[in-house]
Amino acid sequence: MTSPPDGAAGMVRHEERLDVHVETFPTETVRIDKVVVTEQRTVTIDVRREELRITRTPLASGGSPPHPAAPRTTPPIVMILREEQPVITMAIVPVEKVTATVTVHTADHHLRESLRCERIDVSTPPAS
Repeated sequence: MTSPPDGAAGMVRHEERLDVHVETFPTETVRIDKVVVTEQRTVTIDVRREELRITRTPLASGGSPPHPAAPRTTPPIVMILREEQPVITMAIVPVEKVTATVTVHTADHHLRESLRCERIDVSTPPAS
């Protein structure tokens, strides 16, 4: 750019320029909580137990025992009876994985602004 010759007047023209940029501002806070919920469960199972049943059979009428000279001190018969009992065990097992992701949605925003611009008019005085 050359400077005006001596004796010439110069003028600087200005205009407004629009500077548009994007700033990020927080809009909300999100909190993720895991809650433990207790549920009642009813389960029916079969439980068995052993019972001793004695069956007596009468001897034939008028008959005598097959061994009349059997000793009177026979050892007792010992049997162990068993029963089932429900046993509850609980285990914590993973059943689901939950993932939280943030997605960014882009939308066009149209901005309109009036800008001022200087103009320099050169006019010649009428010749007289």
